[in-house]
Amino acid sequence: MQIRLILFTSVVFIFGGASATADTYGLVQDGVSGTVPLEANADGNAKDNGVYLRIGAGVNLAMDGHIKDFSETQGGVFESYTNQVISFDAGFEFNVALGIPLAGQWSIEVMTGVAMNGVDSYSENVFVSDARRSVSGFATYDDGDLYQVPIVANLRYKFDLNEALDLGVYAGVGAQYSNLSVSGGELVVPGVRPLALEDGSGNAWAFRYQIGVDLAWDIAANTTLGVNLRYSGTSESAFNNDFKVESLSNLAIGATFSLTF
Repeated sequence: MQIRLILFTSVVFIFGGASATADTYGLVQDGVSGTVPLEANADGNAKDNGVYLRIGAGVNLAMDGHIKDFSETQGGVFESYTNQVISFDAGFEFNVALGIPLAGQWSIEVMTGVAMNGVDSYSENVFVSDARRSVSGFATYDDGDLYQVPIVANLRYKFDLNEALDLGVYAGVGAQYSNLSVSGGELVVPGVRPLALEDGSGNAWAFRYQIGVDLAWDIAANTTLGVNLRYSGTSESAFNNDFKVESLSNLAIGATFSLTF
């Protein structure tokens, strides 16, 4: 199986209603507070010192991935695969984090979820040689899927911007399970009719790191709504011996909802 990764960046978030009045905001707070009668702090905002659950969803942009060159000789036949690049369509991301307060504004989180992206294209140069002849070709795939499931521990610090607005900054490390499949493959060799290639798939575990920021508004006691921006990357992901992606990198942008207990 062979595969490829391209940077896909085209997301615009338009947050309407920036001129909403304080009265409207108050109505939203009152309405949600009526259904979430949980403990608040002295200012009537979300409690700072409780365990919290944050749920997020949004767009995931999986960046170009580069596959390590591979070559081998079997039965007197030499094969070489080079210039391997895989790209992905914009996809969907869902995550959930359980946070435990530490001293002051610090907290530690356990975070997991799933990111799903379609394969946009994969390409590679192919060279095959034996005692009689040598052949060069170009292989491509135009379909497939990538699923990424992280398990990460974050260290987070919260800045209180005002009574109802918080900015969180976090960084984390952990592991990531990935499943990658490609289909719609074709091998083009000069002077020969294009040959169909078999579909391929594989699984891999890798080290994952991530950094992110989130902006949250208190809409009721113990309840916030917000937005989140996160970048993540992995170490080498070996889907099999001859297919190793140097890194799987992502940019996720989405909305969040949190509840403090």
